[in-house]
Amino acid sequence: SSSFKSQDERELKRQRRKQSNRESARRSRQRKQKECEELSHKVEDLTQDNERLKAQLADVQEIKRQLEEE
Repeated sequence: SSSFKSQDERELKRQRRKQSNRESARRSRQRKQKECEELSHKVEDLTQDNERLKAQLADVQEIKRQLEEE
């Protein structure tokens, strides 16, 4: 009888560990997804900054060219 009990306890622990591992994996996937989304937003922001700075640079280069012609 006690061997059945210890076997049941081992099985119960194994099931709990499996469930715990599933939850941990789920949290890990969620964290990874969130990080990926944040990086994607950062790429968008930096791309916009880059375009704005390129336009500013072109403006400054044009002003410089005009000043050099005077």
